[in-house]
Amino acid sequence: MTPTEHTIDAGLVTLWQERRVEVDAWFAAREDGVKRLPYGSVDLRFSGDKRVPVDTNLFSGGFNNLDAEGQVRAVEAFRRHLKRCCPKSQRVLLIPENHTRNQGYLNNLARLHDLLVRAGYEAAIGRLDLPESERFTFISEEGQSLEALPLVREGRYLRAGDFQPDVILLNHDLTTGVPPLLQDLAQPVTPPMTLGWHQRRKSVHFEAYRKVAREFAEAFSLEGWRMSAEFERCGRINFGERSGLECVALNVEKLLRRLREQYAAHAIAREPYVFVKADSGTYGMGIMTARSGADVTEMNKKTRNKMDVIKEGAHSTEVIIQEGIPTLERVGDAYAEPVVYLVDHMPVGAFWRVNAERGEENNLNAAGMQFFPMPGEIPPAMAMIARLAMLAAAMEEYE
Repeated sequence: MTPTEHTIDAGLVTLWQERRVEVDAWFAAREDGVKRLPYGSVDLRFSGDKRVPVDTNLFSGGFNNLDAEGQVRAVEAFRRHLKRCCPKSQRVLLIPENHTRNQGYLNNLARLHDLLVRAGYEAAIGRLDLPESERFTFISEEGQSLEALPLVREGRYLRAGDFQPDVILLNHDLTTGVPPLLQDLAQPVTPPMTLGWHQRRKSVHFEAYRKVAREFAEAFSLEGWRMSAEFERCGRINFGERSGLECVALNVEKLLRRLREQYAAHAIAREPYVFVKADSGTYGMGIMTARSGADVTEMNKKTRNKMDVIKEGAHSTEVIIQEGIPTLERVGDAYAEPVVYLVDHMPVGAFWRVNAERGEENNLNAAGMQFFPMPGEIPPAMAMIARLAMLAAAMEEYE
């Protein structure tokens, strides 16, 4: 798929072709002094008018969807990252999500393990939810047999079976908090546990992203508005008891009003809509579409229940109201959105999330979705926006 002429994509492609050295220097300057995160993935949408990130996940679960070239780039980037952050480390403990019977996620886990081994490290998998006497064996999509071991804490050190790691790589997003096993460890843990979904907020991320995207746009004479989705936020929500919904409805109307003014100024004919999302968490849970405040105040019990509970039974008490970005991109006849994977802040590969059961304005991260690797180099527009999102993630600040 190629970018449409006269769009933000076309401008970014021209920028990359003509000023690539300057672009790399800009990122290097902004990342100087910023603690690089080990990996992340960025969901993008392209409406023709905008190319924006709509979600940035720091505990990514789709490494198995990268093509062979993307895997090679990931191996080099993992080696570079681990040498920088933990120069004497040789043994990496990978801690996955607890729900590791999902075959798609297990394939991701097997691929992550493989990438670490190919990068020259000893690697083991340790699960938080396994009793000390148990093991969990699984088979990857490529037929590889892997074993997840129970974790054992000794003082301030963690091990999996007899495997004593030098560094711990989290692939567990800590939605329900930091378990005692992981608190106050002497071994380095990456990504930082402060960026788990028990504390991280999408609204904080997109505020940081808006700032770095504006700086990037000003530096290279681009229109920053076309690189960022507008948003509002609300806290102290209880969907089960219907409390706080007035705040959500008012901010839906506020954002829609602002979008109508912006669309008119940019000669965009479509009627705006928004997504109301849980301000923390992933897996496409806790999301609804709204075209007016009444869609919120009049939502039925089924929708309220869907909005109330996110991953592992956690309740959604804060929401982000985000500009809806329709996707023009397709794979075959189905609407699609690119997901860019980064390691050590560098894009290493990408794939298409495709959902034939959903339309251009829908959330595609839902039942019926499929994944198709994006072969070769990542298109420049996607790569630069994803790099900005990853930089923003590293700049998020939480107490």
